[in-house]
Amino acid sequence: MLLRPTLHAAVIAIALRFALPALADAELDGARARWHSAAIASYEYGYNKYCDCHRESPPETVVTVRDGTVTGVRHRPVGTTVEVPAADKNLQYYWTVDGLFDLIASALARGVQVRAAYDAELGFPRQIYIDYDTKLIGDELDLRMTAVTRLGAAR
Repeated sequence: MLLRPTLHAAVIAIALRFALPALADAELDGARARWHSAAIASYEYGYNKYCDCHRESPPETVVTVRDGTVTGVRHRPVGTTVEVPAADKNLQYYWTVDGLFDLIASALARGVQVRAAYDAELGFPRQIYIDYDTKLIGDELDLRMTAVTRLGAAR
């Protein structure tokens, strides 16, 4: 009789293994649809990237996107009003909001640990946590959005 509860638990575990990514994909798809329907092509968003080097108070990174392209990045170290711009040659390493959606989708497709929360109104990712290998320390990506601001005409 002990075999039957064990079999039930195994079936549930297998079902969850396949159902949870599908639910995550549906949540991602809904968020992406909200973002696209908001039709915000030019915006700035800020985020904090938590890692071993900045566990408690990471600097804020502010990404400027115009017409779907990253055009500027600046960092705001904690405790100062000074902003440090990223070099233009490094802009390719920063994401647009669509790029963040692609990052999440790619991680889900790889089957790695992904946690994401999305803005209820505009759909942009509010938090992203990806652990590419749960057996390694330091490979995680932990982003928490601080703001998304629609931009008007080019400055």
